[in-house]
Amino acid sequence: MITLSSIDLPRFMADWYGPPDRPAERALDCDHLPAPLHAWYDLAAKYSTSLLGIKRFTPPNRIGLRNGKLVFLSDPGDAIWGFDPNEPMSVYEGSLYGEWAKVPESLSEFLVHNAIGEAVYNAPVTKYGGSVENSRVRDVLASLTEVAIGAWSWPDVGHRLFMGQGVIVEVGPAIDNGALLDDLSGYSEVQVGAITSSRLAYLDEFPEID
Repeated sequence: MITLSSIDLPRFMADWYGPPDRPAERALDCDHLPAPLHAWYDLAAKYSTSLLGIKRFTPPNRIGLRNGKLVFLSDPGDAIWGFDPNEPMSVYEGSLYGEWAKVPESLSEFLVHNAIGEAVYNAPVTKYGGSVENSRVRDVLASLTEVAIGAWSWPDVGHRLFMGQGVIVEVGPAIDNGALLDDLSGYSEVQVGAITSSRLAYLDEFPEID
């Protein structure tokens, strides 16, 4: 397993997106934020390209309270993430119309988890299988190492991340006949991202996978 704490976020970003291409200036209006979140905004400010594929961080000067939590991240639907101002290193997952649930990761770990998960969708090269037999998914993952992430409800329960050199794979139960990866009778949704097409050449070994 790869632990989230073992991943150096600036180095991961440089490997995935290239070196920063903007002056190393601190992001504005972040002094009220917990140090890990402030560091994320500082890092993102050094890139002219987006470091996100699906979700979006709230501009620091617009982070506000919602049901007792300061919301700093959202997705295009109604999912939101925030921290408790009285416990700023804890992260809570919720929705615009629901209750908050504490995420089993510290804020630092959450930010790494989010960056890796977003990189799968924001990669220069991607492949997707909406319904892949779990026995075949294991073949796809054979050369990769699982990341020890905490359980989120987004985008659904049962999602897992795997990493290799320049490759990240997210696996979750398929919409139809979906099952956890350990259930070989079921199917999974598989999203693959890589920094170059050559990193995904090994998938050509599985022409039967759509």
